[in-house]
Amino acid sequence: NICDYGFFQTPRLPSSADVEFCLSLTQYESGPMDKMANYSFRNTLEGFADPQTAISNPAQSGLHNALHIYMNGSMSQVQGSANDPIFVIHHAFVDSIFERWLRRHRPMLEVYPAANAPIGHNRENYMVPFIPLYRNGEFFKPSRELGYDYEYLQEPALQSFQDFLTPYLQQARQIWAWLVGAAVFGGIVTAVLTGLIRACQKKKGGTSSEIQPLLIESEDYNNITYQSNF
Repeated sequence: NICDYGFFQTPRLPSSADVEFCLSLTQYESGPMDKMANYSFRNTLEGFADPQTAISNPAQSGLHNALHIYMNGSMSQVQGSANDPIFVIHHAFVDSIFERWLRRHRPMLEVYPAANAPIGHNRENYMVPFIPLYRNGEFFKPSRELGYDYEYLQEPALQSFQDFLTPYLQQARQIWAWLVGAAVFGGIVTAVLTGLIRACQKKKGGTSSEIQPLLIESEDYNNITYQSNF
């Protein structure tokens, strides 16, 4: 019975904890690109490794493979699974998990195997029969560089200048009392220092040249000799 066989392969549906564990794996590929790879993000996401240990277990299916088998019908058959409308939704979500892993770990292109992968899956192999032709390595990059994004992964954008100022205004409200106190204290210190400086100037006495009268007595006027540079 195919239903009994499906339950044996998929005792439960994937959970959020399974996805988070898969995302925590730092290696895209830990060895040969096959079903027996351990601690491989690729193999765990595909569903050939246990989503709780990352140890290969082809007898049971997890993550991507689990839903195919759980849905039964055409979704459980490799040759016809793409005919099921759920296929597109399922693979879009799997791709979004892959996108989250790329953004979290920012791997170099060299992480994607250049050799020893199954036929057609090496980094420089073309993805046939798709037209136009692209190499596998050309898709090993964040989706935004390919022209699309996932709404639930988008970073919130500031809508206006007011939104930009809001965090700073909230911080200012928390420390405004300290700011006012510092301003008052600074004003008092400035006033005290100004008073001390003026007091010192008065004690020196005398009339500086800056405060000499601009007008002179008439009897002194005739004694002034003017010299010209011309």
